[in-house]
Amino acid sequence: MNPLRITQLIEVGATSRVRAYLKRLALKERLPVLHDCIPYVATTPTNLRFFQENFAQEIGALISAGYDYTKAESLYRAAKTLKK
Repeated sequence: MNPLRITQLIEVGATSRVRAYLKRLALKERLPVLHDCIPYVATTPTNLRFFQENFAQEIGALISAGYDYTKAESLYRAAKTLKK
């Protein structure tokens, strides 16, 4: 599923389908997809709400790591450990 398709599905209300698809991906696969989606996050309030509620930690880790997927994965896993 490409970023344009993801945002289109979010806009028509298929958020559970998009969330399930993205969560099913391993973190190594999910981070590049979310990276490609970043330009679309703030395009509409619906997109912003979806990504904020479901993938804020992953996107935050990506941005903090300067889009280095390995570093972002480490940051994400460290944040998940601290959250528990």
